[in-house]
Amino acid sequence: MSIPLEISRDLLTQAVDQSNDGITIADARQKDWPLIYANAGFERLTGYPTAEVLGKSCNFLQGEDTLQPEISVLRDALQQGKSCMVTLRNYRRDGSMFWNELSISAIHDEATLTHFIGIQKDVTERVLRDQHLRQSNKDLHALNQQLLTQTKPPADIRNRLYFDDQLHRMLQTAQRTHSLLSVLLINLNQFHLFNDRYGRAAGDACLRMVGERIARSFARASDCVARYDGDEFAVVSMGDSIEGLKQHLQRLRDQIRALNIPHSDSPYGVMSICVSGISLIPQRDTTTSALLKQADTALQNAKKSGSDCEYIVS
Repeated sequence: MSIPLEISRDLLTQAVDQSNDGITIADARQKDWPLIYANAGFERLTGYPTAEVLGKSCNFLQGEDTLQPEISVLRDALQQGKSCMVTLRNYRRDGSMFWNELSISAIHDEATLTHFIGIQKDVTERVLRDQHLRQSNKDLHALNQQLLTQTKPPADIRNRLYFDDQLHRMLQTAQRTHSLLSVLLINLNQFHLFNDRYGRAAGDACLRMVGERIARSFARASDCVARYDGDEFAVVSMGDSIEGLKQHLQRLRDQIRALNIPHSDSPYGVMSICVSGISLIPQRDTTTSALLKQADTALQNAKKSGSDCEYIVS
């Protein structure tokens, strides 16, 4: 098969115009390097029709965002007639921002600089992904530092079987003495997103830190705290008034936020909890399964109210 030594001007124009990337040509012989050509890819990328951009300085996409460090790199390259590649925040015609990977190449006619060719690529998705990863690594480092600086011995966190047995015993006591009994479920907000972002090891560490804080908050002989289901803790407590319990839970929520466990997917930026449950003087026919069912219903209602909340039914 014979290969043509040259391609036609029409084919070259068509190839450049149909490129997915934005391609521009600036006149290096004039002040501020005005654009003399923009392809259809540039129009699609920026929303500017070619007729609006011809004659404009090639830096107009920066808008008022002119303090970016890489702008100096670009300006120096233009002034020195050199090629370079930078990634800048640029702005479309509708005002929306995108990250533009701009590559400029200097064109010379023999020894004389005449033009710059610019190729623009929308790399917003890549930049945001990299930023997300850097923030995740930063948060994970902060979480590891918190774990390393912990000096208190681990608090006593029971399992579900032990909790169910204690709930049965404490229900009988409350029925016999007509005492107030509270059954609470405590859920870590957006914990599945925390696990996805930081990994299972960080998730386990987070559960341990939160669990220990809950256990220290309910440390009386008439309290029992257990890891109940996944990211859920259960508490059974006797004797406090309903108002006293609510004040106690408010302090607990403040204490969990004060742990400052990084959580970029939380509206608070740190891990928080949702507390719900039932607080009552049980009747003779009250059962543990009924109490747990009521506590779970309260938890579902609490989640509808948003994160970092409490919902106690009395």
